[in-house]
Amino acid sequence: MIYLFMHAKLKDFDKWKTILTDFMPTLEEMGATDTSIYRDVDNTSDITVIHKFPSKEKAEAFVNSPALHKSRKKAEVVGTPEI
Repeated sequence: MIYLFMHAKLKDFDKWKTILTDFMPTLEEMGATDTSIYRDVDNTSDITVIHKFPSKEKAEAFVNSPALHKSRKKAEVVGTPEI
């Protein structure tokens, strides 16, 4: 099992969360078996998301997928997340 940690800053958490919810079926099709979201208590637009994948190859395919990059842009993620 592979755990993929993504740390990001957001313009609007609620907008991002809605887009993530809409993206979940795609994420599952790409192999993710679990997703957890953590928010900084002092800055709720600073988040860490942990996705669980069955293999390193599935995780890398997700990170490099055009669908993820399109969704991230739509969700107005600030800058490039740390992975």
